[in-house]
Amino acid sequence: MRLDMPRRSRRRLSMTSLIDVIFLLLLFFMLSSTFTRFASVELAAPASAGGSGRQTADIIVKPGDEEWQINGVSVRQADIASTLEGYREKGAARALLIVDPAVASQGFVKALETLRYLQFTVTVAK
Repeated sequence: MRLDMPRRSRRRLSMTSLIDVIFLLLLFFMLSSTFTRFASVELAAPASAGGSGRQTADIIVKPGDEEWQINGVSVRQADIASTLEGYREKGAARALLIVDPAVASQGFVKALETLRYLQFTVTVAK
């Protein structure tokens, strides 16, 4: 036997409040997050030509995308650290880093980091 029960009508859920909550969460996480890392790179400009205390560079480095020029010799990416270490062992302490506009800025930063890691005093020139 079946009892006749009144049929309940289902209310539709309102999506407005859910959308509001999701928007507020999204806004909160966007404002509290950091999307980029800011860093600074210290650069030393070359000494002026008329300066009496002018120092010359021991090595000249021109970074490239696939290979670097170190004292006019092409060096592959895999051999850069060992070549620079060899110059370091021979007494080189100062490096002149030549910026090539055709090379991406990341290549320049990598060259600067490599030279500083090997404890060279770096001067930058165009």
